[in-house]
Amino acid sequence: MIFFLHKSIALIIFIFIFICSCQPRISKHGNFFDNKKINYIQNTKLNKSEIQEIFGIPTTTSTFSNNVWYYISIVQQEKAYFEVKNLSNTVLKITFDKNQNVKNYEIYTEKDSINIKVNDSYIASNLKNNKTLIQEFFSIFIRRLETNEP
Repeated sequence: MIFFLHKSIALIIFIFIFICSCQPRISKHGNFFDNKKINYIQNTKLNKSEIQEIFGIPTTTSTFSNNVWYYISIVQQEKAYFEVKNLSNTVLKITFDKNQNVKNYEIYTEKDSINIKVNDSYIASNLKNNKTLIQEFFSIFIRRLETNEP
């Protein structure tokens, strides 16, 4: 009787450990900002160095202008062997004027993003080469002969 009690307790502990190990892991990436920092931008005239002091180095800057900074934050959930799932994406875009002061800012979330569906069959058919390895090998020599003709 005691032996079966110990087995059932061990089984319960094993099941509990197994279930707990399957808990999702939440990971945060990028620069995070809260309403307090955003309100600070609204109520104060800040320059680039002050923004960098508050938010840190920008995640990226605009390709076309050094006066547009982006702060990107991503929260992801990872669970065992399943695909990583994005829980939230937030982008803070800060634009500076010619005097290096904040001109305006915008916050983008998932609602502002666009879903683009890629047609894999079209891409695969365009990249597909119907030649065999031997045909491809000999085509190299044929091209050289064609370019070396007088």
